[in-house]
Amino acid sequence: MPVALPEQGRSGTVGEPPINLDWTAKDPDVDLPVYIIVSAPRDNGPHDPRGLHWRLVWQVARDRWRNVHIVEHRDDRQRAPNPRYVYWGALTQSSDPSASKSTKVLVGMMSLAMRQSIERLALEVPVMWPDGTWNCQNWILDLLTRMYRSGIISQRRWEEVVGAAHNGQ
Repeated sequence: MPVALPEQGRSGTVGEPPINLDWTAKDPDVDLPVYIIVSAPRDNGPHDPRGLHWRLVWQVARDRWRNVHIVEHRDDRQRAPNPRYVYWGALTQSSDPSASKSTKVLVGMMSLAMRQSIERLALEVPVMWPDGTWNCQNWILDLLTRMYRSGIISQRRWEEVVGAAHNGQ
């Protein structure tokens, strides 16, 4: 059975978290499309579908995207587990998640209140000790399930989104 890391993997990390540009573009009080981005590994070699990276995103301004996902954190000075997955919180970043060989799966049009609820729910999703099987897909599935249980998405939408993400479409 997987074991949760303290503080969603942040406890005991060495080095700096990713840069958060939320000071440059606040999440606007309008309905926005929220997507799951399914990305291939950076090495561009053959990969198994479990090696695809999943994240939840929405565009808050030109060249600014809000990202909700776990990232791999590695530092030679860090105690075990190293590397590990970490959830640093929702981050606003400048990279366009659809610019690379990625698939965008529409989760739905969501109000600011719904997006803020997603960010709060994400703070409750555990990050597990690395075991070679649990990864970002499990984390996003847990978050989507919490979104369904809290009424942000329907069961049907959950099924459609998860199916499309698994198929990379």
